Amino acid sequence: MFFHMGREQMLTLTKKEYPEKISDHIVVFDNILAGDFCDELIAEFNMKDEWNFAQTGLDASVNKSIRNVDTISLSTAEVIQVNLKIREKIEKTLFHACGEVIRQYQRLFPFCRVIEGLGFELLRYEVGGFYKLHTDSFKRVPRELAFSFSLNDDYEGGEWAFFCGEKIMKPAKGSVIVFPANFMFPHEIMPVTRGTRYSVVTWMI
Repeated sequence: MFFHMGREQMLTLTKKEYPEKISDHIVVFDNILAGDFCDELIAEFNMKDEWNFAQTGLDASVNKSIRNVDTISLSTAEVIQVNLKIREKIEKTLFHACGEVIRQYQRLFPFCRVIEGLGFELLRYEVGGFYKLHTDSFKRVPRELAFSFSLNDDYEGGEWAFFCGEKIMKPAKGSVIVFPANFMFPHEIMPVTRGTRYSVVTWMI
């Protein structure tokens, strides 16, 4: 999944243009996905027995005391082939949404240069689901930029918590939250207390 973002160029920023706080790099873009598309994506996968327990990054193991969430790898051939026409459309829609989000993010942070995506994962946090404090980049997979598309917001709990709870966020349905994946952006997903939280995540390198 490659994104052609143009040639490298010399860039200059004034002090006024440069972000004042590290948290300014965490950006929510609203209305990136249509509400109907979000509903259709959830419906396509929700009733099928394709879900797996999500793994943790460091050793690719399942540890539900750290990460209690179900996942489907949307970009794999075996998943797409189950319902080819519908799922290719889902992949294409997400791909184009990512391209637009990257362009918007780079207008804010022109030194951000990413060209390749790592595929899409659908996440399902049911009541009690959570992901404890972590970062998204590590030696085996050195990610640069993290994306999370919110497919619904009719649940309680499940907020994003950055910097040990200093910044709490709950993006609306159809929005995407984008932030650097490096060690400076520890974050967690708080436990869901009512309903089910759905999102699609991906990372850029």
